[in-house]
Amino acid sequence: MKNSQHKPLTFAHLALALANDYSRLFVIDSENDSYIEYATNGSEKELVAVNHGGDFFQDVRRDCEEQVWPDDQEYFMNAFQRNAVMQALENGRSFSLTYRLNIENQPRYFFLKTIRANDRNIIIGVQDIDEQKRKELEAEAVSRTYSEIAESLASLFEVIYHVDIETGHYTEYSSSEDYARLGFGRNGEDFFSRVQKDLQLIIHPADRERIMYELQCDVLLANLRKAGTVSLTYRHILNGVVQYMNLLAFIQKTDKERIVVAVRNIDEQKKQEEESETYSHIAGALASRYEVIYYINTDTDAYTQYSASEQYARLGTTKQGTDFFRDAATDIQKYLHPDDKARILEQLSKEQLLENLLQSGSLSLTYRQLLDGRQQYMNMMIVQPKNDPHHIIMGVFNTDAIVRRELSIQAENQTFSDISMALAQRYEVIYHVNIITNEYSEYTASEKYAKLQVGMRGKNFFAETQINMRRDIYPDDLPMMSISMQKENLLSSLSTFGKTILNYRLMVDGRPQYVSLYAVRPKEDSEHIIIAVANVDAAKRMELAYQNAMNMANKDALTGVKNKRAYVQEETDLDELIKRNDCPPFAVVICDVNGLKQVNDNQGHKAGDEFIQSACKIICNTFKHSPVFRIGGDEFAVILKGQDYDNRCHIMEKLHTVLDAQRHDGLMLLASGISEFDSEKDIRVQDVFERADTLMYADKKHCKSEAGVSVRKAVIT
Repeated sequence: MKNSQHKPLTFAHLALALANDYSRLFVIDSENDSYIEYATNGSEKELVAVNHGGDFFQDVRRDCEEQVWPDDQEYFMNAFQRNAVMQALENGRSFSLTYRLNIENQPRYFFLKTIRANDRNIIIGVQDIDEQKRKELEAEAVSRTYSEIAESLASLFEVIYHVDIETGHYTEYSSSEDYARLGFGRNGEDFFSRVQKDLQLIIHPADRERIMYELQCDVLLANLRKAGTVSLTYRHILNGVVQYMNLLAFIQKTDKERIVVAVRNIDEQKKQEEESETYSHIAGALASRYEVIYYINTDTDAYTQYSASEQYARLGTTKQGTDFFRDAATDIQKYLHPDDKARILEQLSKEQLLENLLQSGSLSLTYRQLLDGRQQYMNMMIVQPKNDPHHIIMGVFNTDAIVRRELSIQAENQTFSDISMALAQRYEVIYHVNIITNEYSEYTASEKYAKLQVGMRGKNFFAETQINMRRDIYPDDLPMMSISMQKENLLSSLSTFGKTILNYRLMVDGRPQYVSLYAVRPKEDSEHIIIAVANVDAAKRMELAYQNAMNMANKDALTGVKNKRAYVQEETDLDELIKRNDCPPFAVVICDVNGLKQVNDNQGHKAGDEFIQSACKIICNTFKHSPVFRIGGDEFAVILKGQDYDNRCHIMEKLHTVLDAQRHDGLMLLASGISEFDSEKDIRVQDVFERADTLMYADKKHCKSEAGVSVRKAVIT
């Protein structure tokens, strides 16, 4: 089998054939046995092709010895033969098979179902039924104990219990030895405790809670004292067969009070009542749902028409008729869509119709008819009553709105399939994770990523991920990813933000490659999350190269701080925020180096450069949380935001304290000025800059005139 990029079928298409939730679907061309294997993808269960091959049945025989449990191999190969499958489909039936696969050296039950999708293709669905099957086997083992109970119910009451109210001691009087196998002995110590246990085994799940409540000691006694008798009708299950039972209880007063509990089988009586009621309901439902109903005598072909729609009566069919099949053929030619005529004529030929009803008991046909010049979708349901082999009932229902909605959904599903294909091409690997059980499925589109040896399916995504990350994640990124991919942390992030994006490096082919992980929970109450990993190495390295180039372009070569170009960009960004009235508080500090000319003249430009670097170091150490820009030969700008803005007065005092302690020839190393952004009068950063620049020059003049003064206050507006 090979990886495939075939276009996936839509779920709406496949759902028409397979109603259950299958883990794998195979679409097989019945002409040449080539096939495509599909798997479900995402919470919406879109189908994505994962494998294909040239001869399905040959590949199955080849893989049988390795994949099928040894005890089932001969049975599987004998049953699952092409001739048997095709024969079943040709007879209008589906082909199904239950067998065990060898999963990690343990047998696991699977169910295979085959149906025909169209004239050429057949569809095989494979479903994991291990848990369900084992429960059934366990239930069969338990219920086998009671397999002969039905034959023992020969008298009016199959069993009677005589219960001591005070002690709970009881005696059983049974007309059938087999009935005693339900768990009651002929004598017992605690009737009510024992009955609660036995009800768990035999009562139908829909009745179990009600009957267990009614047969609690306190509840039963209260109802008996209130009404005198208690009658309960319920269903129990014997050997897999549901039967109706009736329990009658009353209090017997002799020397001491006792409860008499009698049980009888009323299955036949109850089912007759239900059948009568069911037919009554069906008649009412048919009269309201169907446009027209036909009651047809298959011996004579005579029929009666019951119409609930005046509009439908315009088709011309009569209220009574002598030959339904002749009249139906006439109306089909006159009123049906040309593309549907031949198919419906064939299906409604008497011989074909009776053969189909004999095989399946009912038949449903969808077609298009032309009514008042408009095409409408219709559905015809045909059944043969079980108790009347001489008649068939046919109901015609207008399904136009339903079918058009289905067609719309099919179109939407096609769109989702296209999206799914696009995602499969974009992402290296996609995980579908059950957050309740931690089980997951992996869908890998990259052979290179498959080398990481992550399995196609797994039992514990989060535990296995932690192991795999220690092997595959670039060491510097491992701590971050280890914390982020812990189950509680990931789910918390998804709950807060709706999605999670993690960028990290993965060791592929011996070198770190940048990848991006995208996690999302399709719905708040979904039991699954989807995690997709994309290789963004080329894009990330291009981005890093660009950032490095930009950093070099925005960096002052002498001091290592940002340059004039970077300042202009920062100024532009702030101007845009000011324009939108969305600018946070900020201040501009302008610093100018004092005495640079004298140093250059007396000691040379190398010393001058070192002088500038020393001044820059003081600025950077003072404004630790704000960007510093060299905007001229001896001029620096600082833009204060956040913490530095809040502490600006203290920081400026600290700056002057440092400068006062490091005078050069009695002169402070720097002159400075600071100005704050005023949203009511400033329309651009330049307004703030000019005020700070003016104050800096005032401070420079003051520094020169006050050379030798050790401490002074910062000039702030």
